[in-house]
Amino acid sequence: MDYLEIKEGGISLKGIVLDEKTQYGIKALSLIWGIELKETCDRINRALQAFSDIWDTLKELAERILEVLPQREDICESCINRRTRHGSSSRAEQPRKAVANIKWSEKYRPP
Repeated sequence: MDYLEIKEGGISLKGIVLDEKTQYGIKALSLIWGIELKETCDRINRALQAFSDIWDTLKELAERILEVLPQREDICESCINRRTRHGSSSRAEQPRKAVANIKWSEKYRPP
């Protein structure tokens, strides 16, 4: 797949013409390497293709890892209300007790 193409004196990326700054950068890279502009575009295309292949490989690897990892178990409705997992022997989590919001001056009034 060609990413960079030379069309009508300009360089395009997948059909979209690049701005002048990017074109000058590619032309400067061509001059530094001492090769033609077409060869520079071919090298950049090969590098971009390699990155695309690496990305696809990593994506496939991540999907395989997710298949191997254990999935979250479904919790039945009665266990959701008791806040325990199905088949768990641990005690249910107790709800937090309400705390009265009393001002200090009311709590410690002088006699």
